Amino acid sequence: MTLVAPEGLVDTDEYRHPLPGAPDNVLFGDTLWVSVVDPEAGVHGVCHWHLSNKGYARFESLFVIDGVVQLYGNKVPLSIECADDRGPWTDGRMTYAVIEPWNHIRITLDWEKYAYELDFHGRFEPWNYSNCEPSGDPMKIMDEYYGGHFEQAMSCTGRFEIRDGPNKGDVRQLNCWSHRDHTWTSRFNVPQQWEVKENHVPAHFWPSVQLPDRHINVFGLHWQNENKPTERSIGGFVSDKDGSRPLRNAKAEIWPNDRTPAVRDATKFRYEFELPDGEIIHVKTTKKHGQIQLWLRAENDLENRMDCYEAFCDFEVEETGEVGNGTCEYSVMPVWPQWKA
Repeated sequence: MTLVAPEGLVDTDEYRHPLPGAPDNVLFGDTLWVSVVDPEAGVHGVCHWHLSNKGYARFESLFVIDGVVQLYGNKVPLSIECADDRGPWTDGRMTYAVIEPWNHIRITLDWEKYAYELDFHGRFEPWNYSNCEPSGDPMKIMDEYYGGHFEQAMSCTGRFEIRDGPNKGDVRQLNCWSHRDHTWTSRFNVPQQWEVKENHVPAHFWPSVQLPDRHINVFGLHWQNENKPTERSIGGFVSDKDGSRPLRNAKAEIWPNDRTPAVRDATKFRYEFELPDGEIIHVKTTKKHGQIQLWLRAENDLENRMDCYEAFCDFEVEETGEVGNGTCEYSVMPVWPQWKA
């Protein structure tokens, strides 16, 4: 089955987006996020890009391989003109290419620690976050100049070569579920305060729950768990063979949650999802395979702008016994430390 653009979007939304009429000082761009979660292969990671309007792009390959964190990051020049830029985007080592909108993307890396050639195919229909209920895209409140945001359940296949460490020379064939999102928006345009005071408060939650016959994703804020859906920033969807539909509500739990640094390496997560038909299910993590932290900056590479973590976990649906895996993304406020130097 060939997948098509979700309601409200078109094929060109797979590529870069301009921001007409914005002030020169606004940092705007496309961010691309793609996960790889393959417990059998011992490979878990996130590939991430920021294609900015300031003449540069950031490339990130953030992996946990056999329990060991291995990170690749680069910042390279990128044309400011983006109206007809359909990629591929590359820094010479890492490349993102749209092969067929909504159906096939290819990501490659050739680096000294590891290398891969991965193909991602649409598993279910993509979801336009503008169609979330009850109030549309909940992330519009985060940035002054907001373009759009879509997400999609994917499958991942390909070759992963380990070039260093105790398993140097291993070539593993990946065959797993995946998730991706694409956002075009302003980022970090409001300066941080002069001095950040240490604290450790869970902020947003964003799980990608990959199950044999369905896929669940949601964005919400921990401190709004008990608010009515109409009084909170909430949005998400469930995808299966019948398409993608909006969730009604979701809540999240995280352990520990004691305002100590330990929350930044959370060990367990549990979610309550209200499905489109009103059914409520609870999904808990049964194993954590590791985690990474995204490289999130404005134009100053030394100033940390957001502490956003990706924990790679196994899941179980408590009501049905379904098991799967995926990513538990969460952030902690404020950033700590503020300066990465």
